[in-house]
Amino acid sequence: MAVAEQNPQDEDDIASELSADGHEEDGDALDTLHLQLYHAHLPKLADAGFVDWDRDTGTITRGPQFEEIEPLLRLMHDHQDELPTDWP
Repeated sequence: MAVAEQNPQDEDDIASELSADGHEEDGDALDTLHLQLYHAHLPKLADAGFVDWDRDTGTITRGPQFEEIEPLLRLMHDHQDELPTDWP
């Protein structure tokens, strides 16, 4: 949703936003989140064309396929209080 709301985004800002939302609370967990974003999530999203990710600058923008998933992202965001508590 971060890229949907503000384009471009910085990978550090996304990790910080997740941390502020309570997904990660301590420094080690935040480091783990950064590693997961950099080595797993962002490469997969970029490969699928949902985001364009400049690894050198850490900048993330909407990719050519972003519009394909945006309605689902908005639906999940708008109804996040209805999702199970252990939802990823």
